[in-house]
Amino acid sequence: MQVYLVVSYLNWVSTLQGLVVPGLFSGFTTFLFRQFFLSFPHELEEAGRVDGLGYWGVFWRIVVPNSYGIIAALSVITFIASWNAFLWPLVIGQDSTSYTVQVVLSNFLNAQVLNLHELFIGTAIAILPLVIVFFLLQRYIVEGYKQSGLKG
Repeated sequence: MQVYLVVSYLNWVSTLQGLVVPGLFSGFTTFLFRQFFLSFPHELEEAGRVDGLGYWGVFWRIVVPNSYGIIAALSVITFIASWNAFLWPLVIGQDSTSYTVQVVLSNFLNAQVLNLHELFIGTAIAILPLVIVFFLLQRYIVEGYKQSGLKG
């Protein structure tokens, strides 16, 4: 529960920052970026250095443009994980105005009268942002797969 103590110390309880910022840092994302950068061709980096680029120039002009696929894939994964989170928003959101969609949908199940049609409509609406983000970033993910299959 150390994350809660940090969020509480920063006065981020029941705020958007308290919901978003802890979800941006995960071990899975770090591991996947590390694995991708270990497999990145050193020849491309050397070519950038031969052309006169420094370390930051190589990173921003060669490595980052070739990393759009992994960045898009991890963005989709992180967004879906954060969007579907239930326990963290329930802990951090201490009033009903800061609840997320999933917490509000769970309140439908705990109500005295179960309105399934409202629950199903709410669930369908809750899925829309996930679908939109996936379709917006799908092009970069596919290009990342195509690029990873190239041998040079």
